[in-house]
Amino acid sequence: MNDFLRKIKLTKDIIIQLPVSKIDFIQKFRNNVDESNLDYDPFEVFQSSINEYKGHIGDYIFEIKKRKKIFDTNYSFAKVTGELTEENNQLIINAEISCFRKRMIIFIVMALLFYSIFFISMVFNAENTVPFFMVPFLLIHMSLMIGVPYFIIRRSVNRMAYDLERDFHYWVTKNN
Repeated sequence: MNDFLRKIKLTKDIIIQLPVSKIDFIQKFRNNVDESNLDYDPFEVFQSSINEYKGHIGDYIFEIKKRKKIFDTNYSFAKVTGELTEENNQLIINAEISCFRKRMIIFIVMALLFYSIFFISMVFNAENTVPFFMVPFLLIHMSLMIGVPYFIIRRSVNRMAYDLERDFHYWVTKNN
C-alpha cells in the first residue's frame, strides 16, 4: 500500500541535512512546536498559539503537522514522521510526509459503489428512459468528486515538504 501511495504521490520521503547537533535541534523543535499527540481536535482552529506546528519529539523520532487556522485555505492535511541521526556534526532528518488516512478508504469505496450502482441501473433499465447526456455528466461528476480531493491532498504533501525544509533551516539559523 505504501508503494502505491508513493507512486500516486500521496506519500513522499525527504532527507534534510542541517548543520546543527541533535540536542540543539530538539531544543529548537520544542520551542517552535506545540506539544500534542496529533489526535483529532474539532476546536483546534479556535486555539491560540504563536507556533505554526504541533507534534512531539523524542530522542530519535518525531511527528509533526501544521496547526489548522480559521479561514485557512492551504489545506494542511499532511502529517510528517521522521527519524533523527547525527553524523559528522550534521543532523540528518529522514522524514515521511503522508496525507492518506485509512478513513479515506471508506469515502473512495462509497463513491465507487454509488457510481457503479448508478451506471449498472442505467444500463439495465428496462424502459431505457435515461437520457444520453446523463452518462457524460456522471463521468465528469465522478472524476471531479474523486479527482479534486486527490489533487488537493497531493498538493498538501508537496507544500508540506517545501514548508518543512524551509522552516527547519530557519529554526537552525535564527538566533534565539
